[in-house]
Amino acid sequence: MTLPHSGLYAASSIADLEARTEYEAYLLEAAYEIAEHRIAANDPDEVIYPPSGTPPKTVKYFSSNIVIGDWHSAFLKVGAPLMFITAFKILDMVIEWVLVENGSSSTHKFSEKIRELSGSVLFPPLIETRPWLRERLCALYERLEPLRGTVIHDRQFTSAGSSLDVRSTKGGALGPVISMADADLRNLALTVCSLLRYLQGMWQMNAFEEKRLRFALDGLSCLHGLPSLGQLAPQRLEVQLCILDADPIVLDLSKIRSDIDAKFPQNDTVFDVRVAVLASDEVAATAYLVPWDQLSKAKNTFSRSRADLACCAATIPADLNVAAAVVELKKQIERDA
Repeated sequence: MTLPHSGLYAASSIADLEARTEYEAYLLEAAYEIAEHRIAANDPDEVIYPPSGTPPKTVKYFSSNIVIGDWHSAFLKVGAPLMFITAFKILDMVIEWVLVENGSSSTHKFSEKIRELSGSVLFPPLIETRPWLRERLCALYERLEPLRGTVIHDRQFTSAGSSLDVRSTKGGALGPVISMADADLRNLALTVCSLLRYLQGMWQMNAFEEKRLRFALDGLSCLHGLPSLGQLAPQRLEVQLCILDADPIVLDLSKIRSDIDAKFPQNDTVFDVRVAVLASDEVAATAYLVPWDQLSKAKNTFSRSRADLACCAATIPADLNVAAAVVELKKQIERDA
């Protein structure tokens, strides 16, 4: 769906938002990076189908940097209030940016900004076309604002481990304890930092990123107070397989999906397929990386000519022994004959 912009959210305006939030976004991303809970998505794990026809194997990737006496892992335990305040500041700057784009005057009064949000406000298309995102951002802003005031101005909060317990003191009345565990604070940081990167065009709101954002917002249901979106934990995979020289290239998506569902029943998986096409003479080999946006449109079988897949040309897996793989594929064909 395309919405009328009326000149809103020009490139210069987005650049201004980036400049004004640069420090806060850097702080959150760096803090979670050094604590090994990075906000940006990791590289996809791999599901590899051996050319012998045996069941697929999974290769998981992770990074770690362990140093005896290292302070990195303890950083978030003492920085929980700072993480919360910084994440809210980014959300506040995004909300004020949206309101100014819609003709409002810049203001430091949260009550005025919250009141204006209930009016006729046009968000950037990335948010406006996703009502679930707009509703939860506004709800987070309204419900977290009193807690932000408590952390900055009063002492009605405690920070134990990497969690944060806050009681609103707005209007002089002491509110109930709102608990934010370390996972909640990371989900909040992930939400606001991802939002900035999508608006800036640094990250693309593809299927995986959208599921990732929905999952983070579900984790924040206790804070925004809106119903769960029912998003399972998202997962991104690269499926690798080999076939003998063929045109068109045919992929059995029903089997791939079935195998993935069996291995990861608790995940909502997005996957690309890297298919290596091997010549029967054991000499030539080419590969294509078929993206999820093409695979998701097919039902049980994906079929494309090699000419149509030319734009998906990719490298052959570095550890693939082409000659040995051809031998195994030929044996598999003989067994199935």
